Amino acid sequence: MNIEKLTKNSGGVAHIFGGVFVAIAYTLHPHHQTPEIISGQFWLIIHILFALSLIFGIFGLIGLYQLHLKKSRLSGFIGFLLAVSSLIGIFGLNYFEAFINPVLAIESPGFVDNYGAGTMIGLVTFLFPISGAMFLFGYGLLCIDLLRAKTLNHQAVVLTIIGTFVFGLGLSGLFPMIVVKAGSVLFGAGLVGLGIAAIRKQDPGD
Repeated sequence: MNIEKLTKNSGGVAHIFGGVFVAIAYTLHPHHQTPEIISGQFWLIIHILFALSLIFGIFGLIGLYQLHLKKSRLSGFIGFLLAVSSLIGIFGLNYFEAFINPVLAIESPGFVDNYGAGTMIGLVTFLFPISGAMFLFGYGLLCIDLLRAKTLNHQAVVLTIIGTFVFGLGLSGLFPMIVVKAGSVLFGAGLVGLGIAAIRKQDPGD
């Protein structure tokens, strides 16, 4: 097995794990964000799962783009950069929610009562929507380029686009938590589909 094929397959596997973990993390994510919930063990487990989904997502994107590289246009490359950057940014926000906010929930419950999971604190108020916009445009541009080039299974790419849109809308805070949960399942299923399609693709030049 050459390096190119190994990268492709590892990227596909990473997408499968990332898709499963993001769906589980947000499906089980608590609806209410009280100090008691944020300081609990279940909150930590959920956010560790989400962190793993982000790490696998980054490696999945690298493997996916390596598979698509020969057919990619500038829009696909920009989408790839935006998508990877968004996951890195979201990872930082998730770190705050997983490891810093629980301490604040214990030491200063009033702080959590005012700011919830922390997305409305200072610079985070700016970074969270920016990361979300990069997520939407990144995956959108990359997936549209994948469709144009017919790099991977059409259904998996379309499902990823739909999942990205619904998940992004849910995370905007304008819709109820059920939209976030539904979006995470759709997006996760799309990533799993992309991963399977990448593994099944025998010749990266096809």
